[in-house]
Amino acid sequence: MFVRRLLIVIGLLAAIAFPAAAQQGTTEIKGRVLDPQGNALPGVSVMVKNEQTGMFRQTVSDKDGVYFISGLTPGSYELSGELSGFNTFRHHDLRLEIGKTAKVDVKMQLGAVAEELTVTAAAPMIDVTSKEVGGNITSKELVELPSVNRNFIGFVALLPGVVANISTESFGADAVSVNGQDSRNNNYMVDGGNNNDDVIGQRAGTQARTPIESIQEFQVLTGQYDAEFGRTTGAVINAVTKQGTNQFKGVAFGFLQDASYTEKDFFTKQRNGQKPDTNFVQWGGNIGGPIVRDRLHFFANLERVYNKRATAINIPARPEFNATPTTTDDVWNTMIRFDGQLNASESGAIRWLRESSPQKNQIIPDATLNGTVPVTLNASREESDVDQTAVGTWSSLFGNSKLNTVRLTWTQENVAFANPGFNGNGRQQDLLKPTLVFLNFEDQQSAVAQARINNAYYIDDTFNSYVSNHDIRVGFQVARLAESSTAQDNMNGTFTFRTNKPFDPNDFSTYPERFSIRVPGASQLNLAVKYYGVFAQDKWSVSDRATVSLGLRYDLEKLPINEADNPLFTNPNDYPTDKNNISPRLGFTYNVDPKTNTVLRAGYGRFYDKTHLELVQGAVTGGVFSNSFVTTLPTSAADPGPSKGQRPTDPFLANGPIVDRALLAQRFPPGSRIKNTGTVILDSPDRVIPYTDQFSVGASRQITTGLALSVDFIHASGQDQFMSREYNPGTRSGTGRTDPVTRVNKNFTGSVLVRGNTGETTYNAAEFQVDHHLGQNFLYRISYTYSKSRGNTSGNGIPTSNFQYLDDLRLNANEGPTDFDRPHNFVLSASGRVPHTGGHLELATVTRYVSGDPLTIQNTSFDPDQNGVLFDPLPAGSYSGTGRNSITVHSSGGRNGARGPDFFQVDGRAAYRMTVAGSEVRLIGEVFNLTNRANYANPSGDVRSGPTGFLVLNSLRSGAVPRTFQFGVRLSY
Repeated sequence: MFVRRLLIVIGLLAAIAFPAAAQQGTTEIKGRVLDPQGNALPGVSVMVKNEQTGMFRQTVSDKDGVYFISGLTPGSYELSGELSGFNTFRHHDLRLEIGKTAKVDVKMQLGAVAEELTVTAAAPMIDVTSKEVGGNITSKELVELPSVNRNFIGFVALLPGVVANISTESFGADAVSVNGQDSRNNNYMVDGGNNNDDVIGQRAGTQARTPIESIQEFQVLTGQYDAEFGRTTGAVINAVTKQGTNQFKGVAFGFLQDASYTEKDFFTKQRNGQKPDTNFVQWGGNIGGPIVRDRLHFFANLERVYNKRATAINIPARPEFNATPTTTDDVWNTMIRFDGQLNASESGAIRWLRESSPQKNQIIPDATLNGTVPVTLNASREESDVDQTAVGTWSSLFGNSKLNTVRLTWTQENVAFANPGFNGNGRQQDLLKPTLVFLNFEDQQSAVAQARINNAYYIDDTFNSYVSNHDIRVGFQVARLAESSTAQDNMNGTFTFRTNKPFDPNDFSTYPERFSIRVPGASQLNLAVKYYGVFAQDKWSVSDRATVSLGLRYDLEKLPINEADNPLFTNPNDYPTDKNNISPRLGFTYNVDPKTNTVLRAGYGRFYDKTHLELVQGAVTGGVFSNSFVTTLPTSAADPGPSKGQRPTDPFLANGPIVDRALLAQRFPPGSRIKNTGTVILDSPDRVIPYTDQFSVGASRQITTGLALSVDFIHASGQDQFMSREYNPGTRSGTGRTDPVTRVNKNFTGSVLVRGNTGETTYNAAEFQVDHHLGQNFLYRISYTYSKSRGNTSGNGIPTSNFQYLDDLRLNANEGPTDFDRPHNFVLSASGRVPHTGGHLELATVTRYVSGDPLTIQNTSFDPDQNGVLFDPLPAGSYSGTGRNSITVHSSGGRNGARGPDFFQVDGRAAYRMTVAGSEVRLIGEVFNLTNRANYANPSGDVRSGPTGFLVLNSLRSGAVPRTFQFGVRLSY
């Protein structure tokens, strides 16, 4: 049935021939060949030749004088035209950028072929044929702008609509949120191949980190991308790596940060703590050159990173745990690439990238029953991580303008993240110390213990043809993901306390009030998931000024599930497979003034996401019957004993924070498959893939040769967003936190969460960008976004509605800003050579301002609506914390009704250029957070967290740094 449906869709797409305009890792050029009178000139031999590699492509202008060449590697090209009776036309230094269609006319003059007419004008900055929203980042920006961790993902946020999430939890895990979307919902591509984590999505960035020095350039499509791109509702980040040339060229570099020229962070300075012994050392280099001149080249890149980064611990309620430890990253990154051209019609490339990045002593705030809390040094984690990606591409030219490209891609992650004890023996249950979660912090040992290997295999084929002003592109994608993982989280047990006081066996008020633990054994998961996609796109040049873009895409994914444990399935062999994912893409551009390239554009597109496995794999491992689940005791509510100064009555709590293994084995026999008494997760047969309908209208104008201005208005409507419905809701007997909760199913005291599609979000934005390139001497980019992102869901993962009362989700009460709402987002980036220094002195900056994160003001000591969920926002008004580092916020009431501190940071760079033995040397000094502003993380908005927690700032946001200096040297030869 599926095969027949797929063949029908492929046949339909081929019949209507709706092709694509965007290119996966490539670029294209088109134009008209004209005689001296401006008339079309057919039969002209047109060739483009890469000026560095010598590789070339050629075609012949058609009856309308149009030539078209696609599938080109981005770079600097020479364009030439030849016809008997005319001078040879040559256009040098023609820069073709990734994902763009350069429109360049060939103007022939009468004369002998041996005589040449040479042109050197730059290619237009604006793609006058594209409706897409986004921009391109060049290698010049990557190597000349300051970057605190030299990860290219941070540069994505130079563009409008993009908010960077710089990670201090895991090396190379920077991510971006685009147009109010979950950072999971992006599509990272390198050299046209997949570089995504299909398990956790892109909330930690790419699968394998691509070093800055190995990237030639990348394109960011934040909206209205063509049908060639699918399985994402966020952005497409489309990067291409460097390739070897006909000359041996390379780069060597080294960068250093050290504690001696790093300021103390705000909290360390405030408590007069010791400065952490930080250190950042990065060195490496690359080399590329010819194996066979004009035909076969190689490029290799090596990068070494050793990083001791500061991770301040600030726990006002228990100052004895305050510390300034360092997290250590020990990284090796290697890449090699080969490019070859067999003949004028056949060419290909192979690239392999690998990174090993083990990390020690991670200090990562933890999500608990009381929200996200800081952890002590005792609760640190470790991570081992090896990421790889490889891609092979082969392109075949048929006739003058038909190109077929087949691409094979493999990505792999081999990762373990856990506490040091688990990484030492691989058995979390053997650890003697449980995790202790107090009111405002976590201590003693992390409960995290996970490891997995996931492999992804992709086959893509794209056929591109140009026929009668139609740039037609059709293709398909087949992918298989295999995941093998173990989850032993919380097999050591977690005790939750009502206060921040240390446990005292003689003081019952300090006893734990809840206990949770994974039983009866570890969770083992093996998945094999398949994805299919077909597309067709047409970029139709209606006239010299107008272009219509018509596209259609179809996606399908086949996921496994343990149907036998899912009572929602009437047919145990019928997994929920959404077969209606048809994505139309429509767009229009009009060049109002070809002399200045003033372009108006508008577009509509439907964009389907994919199912990130971490969000649904609980339905495989945590069904009604399971051999691994987390149980919480007491089941209905916290034990009331400690609140009354009495010994807890629950036997797992009565003796304090000691795991009673004998009683545990009696209730949950090891190795058995028993009824899940914890949280049951089920998938719904009716679940479908979330999608976003996006509308945009915008304009761009190239004011001068190197200056372009653009403005876009974006409306995105997210539909069928993932949310979880509680199928076993409860009611609380009173409004107190410890009052018992009675579930609908009195025979099952746990929670039953069913994945569904009840969420809706809206995003509206005005996005502005100024892009100014003055040759090699000066460039700047200004981006500003004013936006609002709201919904009846937080938009983060698969949340519940905390307002659900029995069967009523009460989604109206859940309406509010999404977790990714940032009304103001401003970025200035600039670099240039200082006049009167002979071009030796260079200055650069990146300056950012972003609104604060949303925040809910509440008091989890009470449950006013008695729905059993301790989440009840306080009324609208102003709220203030008390004591040191407290703030005042205004809340409009409801979920995410308030906003935490904003973010502002100025980074700067100065470099001195000189020539040594024919090679260019740059001596570099950089400063990050020039003003030494403390960029705080959100405080607790829970009144219950008390005077040391409620609206009290106690940490910096992820990625925030005190003023830090970095010194480096870069040699290019």
